Amino acid sequence: MNTKKKRIILEYELNATSPSIIWPVISEASGLERWFADEVERKGSSLKFTWGTSYMNKDERNATIVKEQKEKLIRFKWDGDEDPEAYCEMKIEIGEITNDCVLVITDFAEADDLDSLRELWDDNMESLHQATGL
Repeated sequence: MNTKKKRIILEYELNATSPSIIWPVISEASGLERWFADEVERKGSSLKFTWGTSYMNKDERNATIVKEQKEKLIRFKWDGDEDPEAYCEMKIEIGEITNDCVLVITDFAEADDLDSLRELWDDNMESLHQATGL
């Protein structure tokens, strides 16, 4: 069985000029709960994400942080992912022209799920903008 996923890289310009403004939104449980998942628990390098609020539609996923550089990037690997090279990364870069921060998302999915993944991240970014003004 081929479990190798395809990598997708998405860039979103944010309304911020300092990584210190964005960092808590992508690395702390309270920040992630504002736009990424309904509930987030972080204990050291372990993350638990919960989507949905009722027992019937609740989805939980656990991840392990494999790389973290303060005010730069956070990378985590979903527990149970069969592709050893797959991960999810949120990296803060500074735009060359505007000097605004750019959130660079690297994620992985099956080839036929890439469009759905792109839509999911677009929706997440819309939630981020609405919740934080970034």
